[in-house]
Amino acid sequence: MDFFKIIQSLEELLYEMMTWLVFYPRTLWRSFAHPIALLRYSDRELRDSPDQQFLELLSPPLFLLLTILLSHLIEVAMHQQLPIPTTEFGRAVLTSDQNLLILRALMFSIYPLLFAVTRLHIQHIPLNRQTLREPFFAQCYIAGPSALVLGLASILMRVPGDVPLLAGAAMALLSVIWYLTVEVIWFRVRLGLSLFIAVRTTIFTWLAAAFLNFLVSFLVIGLR
Repeated sequence: MDFFKIIQSLEELLYEMMTWLVFYPRTLWRSFAHPIALLRYSDRELRDSPDQQFLELLSPPLFLLLTILLSHLIEVAMHQQLPIPTTEFGRAVLTSDQNLLILRALMFSIYPLLFAVTRLHIQHIPLNRQTLREPFFAQCYIAGPSALVLGLASILMRVPGDVPLLAGAAMALLSVIWYLTVEVIWFRVRLGLSLFIAVRTTIFTWLAAAFLNFLVSFLVIGLR
């Protein structure tokens, strides 16, 4: 009996992974082309019963994780040399693909987390595990494409030559501008903020998340 349960579990796992080949490109395209509509979609889906949620697209956290994995696989395929860490913890992380993926997932998730917390604060909604879920899930959708472009930009900037360096820097800048623009529009549409308040809130939240990432990279890992 246990053997048949294992077989059924493997069947479900295989089917789930194969559906990623269909729904990941679809989700990625919508996150680039229609980010605001996708943010609304996430909010609506979380109000459905669990078995009816995100039937048309990947769930936001899974989408973000797969995007980080895709960026990592491209980096591995190009035989990129990672910075040499100066701490034992950093060496343990950067010498293990699994640990590196976990760290990158946590670092990129800081942005959705802080923007979700900011949204609850503006709405005067008490912060708890239940209330944080909706805004965090939505934010994962737009963190995905930004993470992918930033990952590709980082790869380009480590390729020898001025042209790849400039191309990577331009990609990184455009990614940040796109991300901040979407956040400003979302704050205005979803929360009814003025343009000035939306811009100020977006920049402050993004800088706070970037600073936390800076601390992880330079204080914990010890990169020079």
